[in-house]
Amino acid sequence: MTDPYSFTKPAATSTSWPLGAPEGGGCCAACPIRSGCALATDTYVVCPITGSAPPPAPPARIPTQPAVGADGAYADEPASERRFDVTAVASRGVEAAISGAFGFGWTDLATALIERSAVWDSEGNKVDWGRLQVKRNLLCIAVATAAPLGDHTATVWVAEALKTYSIGAVFVPAGTALAFVGPVFLGKHASNAFGVLCKALWGLTAVSVRAAWALITSRLGWVITRPAIWAAICGLTVATWRFVVYRLTGAV
Repeated sequence: MTDPYSFTKPAATSTSWPLGAPEGGGCCAACPIRSGCALATDTYVVCPITGSAPPPAPPARIPTQPAVGADGAYADEPASERRFDVTAVASRGVEAAISGAFGFGWTDLATALIERSAVWDSEGNKVDWGRLQVKRNLLCIAVATAAPLGDHTATVWVAEALKTYSIGAVFVPAGTALAFVGPVFLGKHASNAFGVLCKALWGLTAVSVRAAWALITSRLGWVITRPAIWAAICGLTVATWRFVVYRLTGAV
């Protein structure tokens, strides 16, 4: 068995390597990713990552980091490549509006405390709290637990639905949708006036579903999906807490 880290050069042809067969500096000399490889060295004749296979050819377009200014900040992209995204602007506007209605400054304080609680991870890397969107999630929790929807908040509606229908609360909306979609789908195949009406309803339903999906998957989708997700999580928590407290206290 050949040692992959031996110092004996294997037979290699110049055509099997995208940038030429290694002649000096080992197999890493002709590797297109040598500059970013932590294992690159002049002693290897067989790549410790790809083995005896030659390294892949460099991509047609290599992504580059944005230019860094003198102050250490990233420079803006050229105006010719800058695109205006109305959904991104609207998303920031909605977040600012919700922050003004439910924030009152406490979200900034809570976000600062959460980010200060763990600045570095166990490996010494700085924790990127931006990926969790702490402020946005806190605002959505506030909407789900404090914004009234009729007689209750969204969280209480979910808790009451779980209390009344148990696991059926998950299937009742799906069953209602199928009760409407099923007859319309079957009726559109009829060759009478009812079929024409069902075809129109089916087309309207398809357009509505596509529009709703486009909105949900856009940058503004979090305005709908994030409060709904937190309402489900908080509602399940409230329902579980009620059940535990009723059992412990002996309440009926």
